[in-house]
Amino acid sequence: MTVDAILEAAKTLFARDGFEVTSTTRIADAAGVSIGTLYEYFTSKEALVAKLIKCHCEHLMDLYGKAFQVVEGKGIDALVDVLVDTSANAYAENVALQRVLLEQMGRVSRLRHLKRVSLALTDLIEQALNVCGEPVTRPNIHLAAFVLESTVEALIHRSITYTVELFGYELRRELKIMLALYLRAPVPDSAISAARKS
Repeated sequence: MTVDAILEAAKTLFARDGFEVTSTTRIADAAGVSIGTLYEYFTSKEALVAKLIKCHCEHLMDLYGKAFQVVEGKGIDALVDVLVDTSANAYAENVALQRVLLEQMGRVSRLRHLKRVSLALTDLIEQALNVCGEPVTRPNIHLAAFVLESTVEALIHRSITYTVELFGYELRRELKIMLALYLRAPVPDSAISAARKS
């Protein structure tokens, strides 16, 4: 309960006031705990951000897993819809907080952790593509899943970080069009030959 209270206070203050202005003392006060108690669980506000990023990633993985089950066998369009909407909705829960987390991500999260999350999401998407009920024309489904994961996350991240006005319905629509066309695009003969040789 103490950890939850600290995390909730950190979410509120980071979202409202930003990372630089928010101090661990203010977070402890808002959580109703002493600064000493806060430091028993988190050594710094960077550690708090790292924990919030981890919680967001776990939340996203859980949402993806449930959403992909619902659209199994319903085709590419249904899969692309839930892929984009699930990710966008997760970020939309608290855009101001997500902006802070994205700005601090490179400072507080080690590359191996980010890589692990990205590849775990890629694996989930690959499994969903394999059971989507419609042929995917890409010769390498794992690579296609990585392209989808990277494209959705990168565009959502940039829209939130650069200009939140782009983070909305139109971005979702454009992403869905792009990804559905990509998954159905004909494979050039040269790519088929190269795949057979490898």
